[in-house]
Amino acid sequence: MNRKELTEIRNHFNPEAKYFAMKRVLTAFVDMQRNVRGVCLRDATSISNTESAILYETMKKVFNVNLGKQSSELPFRQHAYGDDGAQTYLVKFLESGMKKEDEVLEFLGKLAEAVDSEEPYAVLAAYCHYDPPRKNKMDELDLENSDMVFRYFVVALCPIKKMDTALIYNQFDDEILQQEIKDPIISKAPSDGIFFPTFSDRASDVNHVMYYTKTPNSPNEKLINDFLECDVDGTVEEDQIGMKQVLENLLGDELTYETLTSVNEKMNQIAAKNKSDDAPTEITGRVLHRLLSESGVPEEKLEETEKIFSETVETSLKPERLVSPKTVIKTPEIVVNVKNGAKDKVSLQMVDGRHCMVIELDDAIIEVNGYDLKVPGMIDENAQTPWDDSDSANS
Repeated sequence: MNRKELTEIRNHFNPEAKYFAMKRVLTAFVDMQRNVRGVCLRDATSISNTESAILYETMKKVFNVNLGKQSSELPFRQHAYGDDGAQTYLVKFLESGMKKEDEVLEFLGKLAEAVDSEEPYAVLAAYCHYDPPRKNKMDELDLENSDMVFRYFVVALCPIKKMDTALIYNQFDDEILQQEIKDPIISKAPSDGIFFPTFSDRASDVNHVMYYTKTPNSPNEKLINDFLECDVDGTVEEDQIGMKQVLENLLGDELTYETLTSVNEKMNQIAAKNKSDDAPTEITGRVLHRLLSESGVPEEKLEETEKIFSETVETSLKPERLVSPKTVIKTPEIVVNVKNGAKDKVSLQMVDGRHCMVIELDDAIIEVNGYDLKVPGMIDENAQTPWDDSDSANS
């Protein structure tokens, strides 16, 4: 399932969408002892518009299109296909259409046992239908026809926080007052989520499940391992550390600013292409060898690229996890943020025997703490600040 397909599902997760229908809604509360309470199973059409809007807003966050970071498509382990396996159970639960309370209670019980949480949380789930339009020869949606009905369920796990008091504005008395908050508040930002089955090649794929986490560096491993029976992806931070070790072991002191920024730019291009590719490109030792070669690293330095990569990284890496949106240069006293489009304006040089970071300036005026300052040697009486008509750029 690529980003384009996930975006299609997300865009149609809307009560006004022509080809979408939410059929059943499940809400429940799980306390700190893993007890399931307050179970409510309803037809979606019986829910008020106000409550429905909150449910849609919250569950839609599970369809996060940031694939490789917050959203991961996970294949099931072999055991999951057995009679007592997770994939078999999820298919059965999907086919039930969330109609029977005893089946829903069983599902919630399995989920509560598997979720590793030190705080109570709410479970918001929905069983949905989507009639995906066909595509014409130009790969465009044919909005008049549909091939099939895509049936799926989505589950959002939402933290619950207790607030003792809060300040409110009392419109009747026109004043701000302190008010006790007796009931816990359910967050509209899920900590974890599940979407099953995935939507691949415009069809149902029951061999994969989409897992969402709000915190890419701390996924709920027990939920993934025990409930879904999938292997846990390494965290974003672990992947970034792995790539750092590969480059340092391979190039050592010859790892340069130009090489790093060039590789980052090329991985960014791969990540952008992956958004619509059916078979996304991942970073392997061979791919890294090519990127470094294209970035100007001599071939003799790259002979052990694949060997070092395989020794340092267990599997391939997702470029989406490795790309930096900007270049950050740090010294003990100075931090410089460089937009990727301006990376070539910075260079590291020896000037008069001293190590220097040189920043190329296109304008005679720069902004410092909100003040416009003219750069010595670049005085132009008619110069205007480049941020007069737009937001100032980081440099």
